[in-house]
Amino acid sequence: MNLLWRGAKEAIRELGLNVPTAVTAILIIGFTTVIVESLSAPETDSVTGFVAWSIKSIAWISAVSFAFLPLWGWNIIKVARWDRSTRAQLRMTALTTASVDDQMKSFVRNNLRDQRYGVAKCYVFGSVLGQYPTRDVDIIIQFDSSNPGRIRTYRDRLRNVESSFREFYNLHLHVQVFLSVEDEALYEFLNGIGLKECLIQR
Repeated sequence: MNLLWRGAKEAIRELGLNVPTAVTAILIIGFTTVIVESLSAPETDSVTGFVAWSIKSIAWISAVSFAFLPLWGWNIIKVARWDRSTRAQLRMTALTTASVDDQMKSFVRNNLRDQRYGVAKCYVFGSVLGQYPTRDVDIIIQFDSSNPGRIRTYRDRLRNVESSFREFYNLHLHVQVFLSVEDEALYEFLNGIGLKECLIQR
């Protein structure tokens, strides 16, 4: 079910929409169709008229939905491939890196440099740098955009990485996010945390 929902969200984004806008548009189209068909129903035969506009409305909405199905199916395949790629990257990192802390840093670096996550800068700090035993992994991300729609997309995709990370290492990936226009706030934050390591710099 999670895969179906994520595939639907990716398909909606490819159409240039967000989920609330798409749902609102479908409801408006559906209700408009129902109202138009009901107004055109014969007054002398209300039952037949009701059945007629119900069938027409359902048929019209179904046609729109079926037009969306191929895009939905393709995005389900893409999301599943992303998940497999993420898990494969985790396994490869585990095999090629000496320490667990280095494995986790490599995982973050290798996955988040993919442009679909929109990461312009990424820093890691805290226990993963070997200061004390690792409990959770703390990273700082600056996105390459400040557009609200893009940020929602990036955050949704980032949650999938966080979920895979937690599943593989049994640790939380804590993410502090900054937008592309928040350079001053980012540098102030970096100056206040002490030891850190830059993983991605675009």
